[in-house]
Amino acid sequence: MLKVNDEAILEDFLGMIYGRILWGKMRTSKNPHDIFNHRVRSAARRPTIYAFASKLCNYFGLQTLPVEAQKLLDKLRPIEIEVLNTLSREHIPICVRAIMRFHQIKDEIKRVKLNGEEK
Repeated sequence: MLKVNDEAILEDFLGMIYGRILWGKMRTSKNPHDIFNHRVRSAARRPTIYAFASKLCNYFGLQTLPVEAQKLLDKLRPIEIEVLNTLSREHIPICVRAIMRFHQIKDEIKRVKLNGEEK
């Protein structure tokens, strides 16, 4: 079982990946959440967290990770087996929370821009 802080790191990482996916270019009639959940679970079968991240990016045609995403992965690397096992078992709620986190960050950025608080 992951610690709450580790779950938050994982959700932030997945939210960053979700936010970089060009959903408009996907040729599918399925719900994007379902596609994301399935591919996260599939990628979680890899032996390391780096292999997981590479496979997940490949599934969505992403060629690189944001630097911040790499920093999050590095924090999870010492517990990668536990992270991958948790993702295999609990991918749906973790992915939903990651998507919620992405939308929360996106809304915060919009609010900052609208209020002229941007530095």
